[in-house]
Amino acid sequence: MSLILIYAFVFAAVLLAVDSLLRYGVSLSRSRREVNDRLARLTEGGGNQSETYRQLLKDRSATTGWGERGIIAWMTRVYRQSGLRLSVQRRMLYAVGFVLAGIVAADFLFPTTLGQVLFGPPIGLALMLLSVIRIRSRRIRKFVEQLPLAIEIIVRSLNAGHPLTTAIALVGREMADPIGSEFGLLSDQLTFGSELDDAMLNMVDRVGAEELSLLAVTVSVQRGTGGNLAEILENLSNMIRDRGTIRGKIKAISAEGRITSVIMAIFPFALYTLISLLVPTYFDPVWESGYGTQIVVALLVIMSIGMFILNRLVRFDF
Repeated sequence: MSLILIYAFVFAAVLLAVDSLLRYGVSLSRSRREVNDRLARLTEGGGNQSETYRQLLKDRSATTGWGERGIIAWMTRVYRQSGLRLSVQRRMLYAVGFVLAGIVAADFLFPTTLGQVLFGPPIGLALMLLSVIRIRSRRIRKFVEQLPLAIEIIVRSLNAGHPLTTAIALVGREMADPIGSEFGLLSDQLTFGSELDDAMLNMVDRVGAEELSLLAVTVSVQRGTGGNLAEILENLSNMIRDRGTIRGKIKAISAEGRITSVIMAIFPFALYTLISLLVPTYFDPVWESGYGTQIVVALLVIMSIGMFILNRLVRFDF
């Protein structure tokens, strides 16, 4: 690896670390003042709440200008559902940092310059995408954990004689993010004239949680057929809470398999790094044979297939 590349990687890593620490500190101080991002932005916006609302809806919209199909639309939807709000400059900065990290990782796997150029950027971008997917999954999981309590607030408000729109606005005001801002946006859409069914479907697209789809379908069916909405929502809340309990039990039962898959994925790379540090020339015969890159690619493909199989073995859909 060239000295310039090492300096570039160190610079990008330090820059990203400082940026992350600053963002974390700002988020901590902000969370102490206001745990609901929507309410905070409406407060900062002053009297121009309609413009702030439009900007909020634009930032959180899961739709794109590229159509609803294709890899670009899917990546944009994943990014919006993660709840991240990054400027274009910061996105480019993170992309450059991850690409440099991918090139460094490719340098350990592919000593040739061609291998680093071909596999480094894809590895870095894949790591960045996986990070966003992980943030998205964490946000959806937190949303689902908050959903039963939000439904209970709606049920109590309905039993007290309030209309559904008022109950939704109450959830948006009283609950923390992510569910507070999402229900607040739902309330804003209803206030500005959107139909309840359309606004609920938009929230489902913004969040991406299956349990929220159940809520949207429940409200839509009740509006068409009638019935006691409070009782229906109470049953839905109990069902979602039971699903969470079952999911926790499954996670505990499958913990051994998941830990095994993680160890099996990390161990080959850790062993390769350790041997390379202790005996730098140990793998030279492999690379000098001319088949080193092909061997590494084949092993990565086989490992990916094995990881996919292990992941499916410990994943339960219900």
